[in-house]
Amino acid sequence: MDPPETQELVGKSPTDSSKQALPISEQDQAHQTRARSSPLSIFMEPFQWLQMLSSQLNPTFIFGVLVVYGLSQGFSGSFFKVVTDFYWKDVQKVQPSAVQLYIGLYYIPWVMKPIWGLFTDVFPVRGYKRRPYFLVAGVLGGVSALMVASLGKVPIAVALSCLIGITAGIAIADVTIDACIAKNSIEIRALAPDMQSLCGFCSSLGALIGYSSSGFFVHHLGPQAGIIGSFGSPTSFIDSIRVRDL
Repeated sequence: MDPPETQELVGKSPTDSSKQALPISEQDQAHQTRARSSPLSIFMEPFQWLQMLSSQLNPTFIFGVLVVYGLSQGFSGSFFKVVTDFYWKDVQKVQPSAVQLYIGLYYIPWVMKPIWGLFTDVFPVRGYKRRPYFLVAGVLGGVSALMVASLGKVPIAVALSCLIGITAGIAIADVTIDACIAKNSIEIRALAPDMQSLCGFCSSLGALIGYSSSGFFVHHLGPQAGIIGSFGSPTSFIDSIRVRDL
């Protein structure tokens, strides 16, 4: 080997090879990994996920899931459970044994969910299968909540009927949005798990807020006025305008 070539090989330091540039694809992957691990990117991931769902599905459908599962079923449902216990005890002065019977009665609309679902599929109103039932759910729940909150102490039969109306409004809205979810899950199978995750997240978050705030409202407004917190079910009326009929 010639002396110049020997000097050139000896002159190279061992660290020179580590300083060589990585391939472009590896550099991109490393940059993306660092970007994903940043706090801002982690915070933005849920919003990007919602944006992805909105682009793949109808944005009004996502809005409907947020309202029905988050506000109506999650928040209003949990708020309703806490406030009605105090309402029966403090306003109606009912014994706990009777309250348990009433609780079973005003949850009958949830047992009837298959019937509500059958109505939405078999009995369309002016060609619409979903919107009219969102409207019925909102009006029924809203009128019932306002009656209990504003009429003072009413007979037990009237109060029980109003509470059944509130739960019926929540149940009808729930089964109607479930029908929309089922249809979208059949049409876009790849997003079916994402839709279920969105429903579970909205319901859990709404219930957490409802249980956390119900005690505050009962303490400051009283159990009867606190019934108005169940007024979240009339937001289904907004859904009837925003959600595309499926």
